[in-house]
Amino acid sequence: MISEWGDGLARVQDVNTICMRLFDTWCESRNLTPLAYLMHCWPLLDNRAGTLRRLQESMKDLRRNHADKLDLYALSALGELARSLDELIDRAQTSARQSFAT
Repeated sequence: MISEWGDGLARVQDVNTICMRLFDTWCESRNLTPLAYLMHCWPLLDNRAGTLRRLQESMKDLRRNHADKLDLYALSALGELARSLDELIDRAQTSARQSFAT
């Protein structure tokens, strides 16, 4: 259990690191549309599944609606972010189901 918590904390740190890199990149290039999508849901206020899902959905909307504003670096970072968020959300939902089952 402790190991799972530590793994989850490391994954949240990964998410924050990716978001910080995107934030810095988009600020430096003054790429306002992606920056607005990111700032809508980051920095994370907590690590709950709903908060993580909000970031996930916002970044999906960005890719779907404004792919022309994203370079290869951003697309790669968003893919990495999506994988990390998927894992965190799955873990949070599994943990919630287990707590209801006991």
